[in-house]
Amino acid sequence: MSLFRVKDFWQTKCGADEEFDGSAIAVGNVDNSKEGEGNMSIVLGSISGFLRVYSPTVNGDVRDLMVEQDLGAPILGVLIGKFIPSSSLLAVAVLHPKKLCVFGLNANEGKGGGASLDKLYEHALGVNGQHFTACNMCCGGFGGDSDRDLICVQSMDGRIQIFEQDVHAFTRRLKNVLVPGPLTYVSKIDSFVTANSKLQVECYKYTVLASSQSDGSEAFDKAPDETEVQSKRRASITAVKGVTVDWSVTVGEPVLDIKVGKFCSSERAGQVDIIVVGANCLFAISESGAIRMQKKLGYDPSSFCLYDNPSGRPGQNLIVTSFDSTMHIFREQKMIWSAKLQSVPIACFVANIDGNRGMIVTLDDEGSLSVVYLGTDPAHESPVARETKDFNYDDVDEEHRKLLGIIRASQSDTRVEPREKVVMRTQVPKALDVPGSIHDLDGGWEHILEKCVRQDDGLLKLTAKLFMTYTGTGSLKDIGITLNLPPCVMTKDTAINVETLRGGTATPMIIDLTFYANAYVLPTSNVVSVTAIFLTPSGEPRTATCDIKLPMCFFCRLQEPVKEPTYKFKLDTNRQPVMLATLFDDMFQVLGEEEARQVGGQTANYVLTFRYWVSDENGVPLNATVLLSKNAGRYRVQSHYLPALWWVSKELCERIEKFFAATEDIANSDFEMSYNEPHLPLQDFYACIDQHHWWRVQLEEKQSELNDTSHQFRTIEKRLLLRFKDRNAVPLQQLDVLMAETYHRLLEIAQSVEVAQQNVTSFGNNLSCAVRLMLLFIKLRYKLSAEEEFILSSHLSPEVMEGEGCGWEELTDLGMTDLLRTVLAKKSQEGQGNNIGNSVQVVMPKDTTKLKKHISICMDRLQKG
Repeated sequence: MSLFRVKDFWQTKCGADEEFDGSAIAVGNVDNSKEGEGNMSIVLGSISGFLRVYSPTVNGDVRDLMVEQDLGAPILGVLIGKFIPSSSLLAVAVLHPKKLCVFGLNANEGKGGGASLDKLYEHALGVNGQHFTACNMCCGGFGGDSDRDLICVQSMDGRIQIFEQDVHAFTRRLKNVLVPGPLTYVSKIDSFVTANSKLQVECYKYTVLASSQSDGSEAFDKAPDETEVQSKRRASITAVKGVTVDWSVTVGEPVLDIKVGKFCSSERAGQVDIIVVGANCLFAISESGAIRMQKKLGYDPSSFCLYDNPSGRPGQNLIVTSFDSTMHIFREQKMIWSAKLQSVPIACFVANIDGNRGMIVTLDDEGSLSVVYLGTDPAHESPVARETKDFNYDDVDEEHRKLLGIIRASQSDTRVEPREKVVMRTQVPKALDVPGSIHDLDGGWEHILEKCVRQDDGLLKLTAKLFMTYTGTGSLKDIGITLNLPPCVMTKDTAINVETLRGGTATPMIIDLTFYANAYVLPTSNVVSVTAIFLTPSGEPRTATCDIKLPMCFFCRLQEPVKEPTYKFKLDTNRQPVMLATLFDDMFQVLGEEEARQVGGQTANYVLTFRYWVSDENGVPLNATVLLSKNAGRYRVQSHYLPALWWVSKELCERIEKFFAATEDIANSDFEMSYNEPHLPLQDFYACIDQHHWWRVQLEEKQSELNDTSHQFRTIEKRLLLRFKDRNAVPLQQLDVLMAETYHRLLEIAQSVEVAQQNVTSFGNNLSCAVRLMLLFIKLRYKLSAEEEFILSSHLSPEVMEGEGCGWEELTDLGMTDLLRTVLAKKSQEGQGNNIGNSVQVVMPKDTTKLKKHISICMDRLQKG
């Protein structure tokens, strides 16, 4: 941001609800007044078709608007030059989509002032205004003619038409034009310079264009009043050679505009620079196509212009305006000044206005036309010496102490929360919603419908409310809300856009968030993270976060006790046992009285069975049972499926800690929860690892087989295509049968790949549950602190990510190796940590033997302390 601002000399708003383009403005002595170059006028055209001529004055009189006329067609470009036949007076060329008009401006003498606009002649582009849509134009003394200005008009498809004042000269088609670029004329080399769709700057000699016609493609279709013979005769007129490019240079980015001047001081006398401003860089190109200078701007340019050095030194300065409403002035590659503008200019010029040299004319796309200047306003009054007062040292010391406090506060590590922020809170019901209709997920949500849990001929769902409040004044626009869901939770939209959030009101905005349970994934977490991203009124990006904790009834329900102790473990506490019906009272509240009586009965305080919405690979519903000892604070969790133990175990531990935290300070008390089984269930844990790894290997093999079969199918296709294209019939030699068999085989392998992908995801979720269960056992068995638990979970990660990159087994093996070399290293190996500079190639292992060995060693060292 610049510290300086431009000073306004004159400004006006052109029209109402009109749009403007940077090509439809020109500055010059269009009225051919006696003041000449000392008092220039501004000619401006709009897309709505209005042509206006201004002669700005310092007082801003209404007579500054000399002409305002509706031409009846959009104005694409405006030029000032010697366009009047047999005259050296200046005229205005106006480009419309289908025609080119030339006007003369006659100033009216008298008190009223003003001027009149007279049409001198016009050209219908193409053939009678057809088959040609104009894009832009340029003018100059083409062919070395210094007494008059010729006009070149470029079409949307890359054709150019040359007009020698009131006579059409010729039409040619340029090469490599998909989208027309800016066009300018370089009189020093008598050439046109433009930019093409290949991100190149090209140069065409005028003499080559005048004497060439590539292949007759420039000839238009037959005119309505033209006979077929006349059309063929006109189209058959060809020149001696085709259109060729004199030189081209690749700039590698879209070109905004091209101008000609003397910018580089190293050039010789008589040489000129072709200044090209791209999307990111500034280029100075010589007449022969060599890049003399290139500079990265670091911002998005909106317009630029060249002007003579005010100090009289050789060369010109460059003004570049940007989309952050800033004006940058360059002398060669050095920026010598920068100033802030009131809007984003789409065109800028330096001209002499009302007798003042070096005034800057700017125009934005909404029609704000301004004449500004740099520097400061002159002082109109002489400074007056004020009465001196005695210096108050006490006030100075007080101010000094305040400033020191502000400096220390800004340099402290503790960050002060801003007053203006977005506050989010949630309201989550304890019970599920009424089962929703399956038609709620019609219209692109079928992939969610396939995985949803069905309940009472409907969909199991839960709706939470998100309350948003903005503590500042005003309002926020375009707030993006992102939901980060665990795999067991689904929703329609994970990204929500809030158009406006008003501040200063007591009533918050309420957003309903509907979640659906996944019937194929065991729960690993019940936390949904909500992140809001927004911009403050000052443009500073900020975020706000909150968590939604879904209730336990969203993932499972109570059922009659089941005894399946395939996998079981015990949790011991040093407190009196807490009745299970008390710990899980919310699970009974969602049941009806009759159903609660059947599920609970007399054993509800000591035995509870939780049934998940998920089934195992054999279709057996998964469940977990919690049993309470009547004599001691001992709890046993059991299930026929190891991953199913995690969620219930996690809820049991959290609820026990929460129960005793309500009556005592657990952090400062002797409360203890422990896992006292003789051994950790490592073999069962390794079985989950082997299942996941086996399906990963199967997926890789199936994908390789799919790739080979696809290659075979493409080869057969090519051979069959050659047989069909052969003019002489050749036997297919059973290629069609081979192709059909290969196609069916391709479908079978593709289906097996989908099954393997689903199994990798399913067993990856089981592995995540098993890892979380093992981390819980290790924490309780070895009394790990929060920091130690974090270090262990960072190396033995419970997040099993699936993708084409590194898998869980490879990353965990590296983590265990690093853990053994650092935190769990023996005393004789301390200081021999992993070398950071060594690169390790991570590939999927053939088996899990090495990984299981490293995990076992880590558990042994934890056991030994």
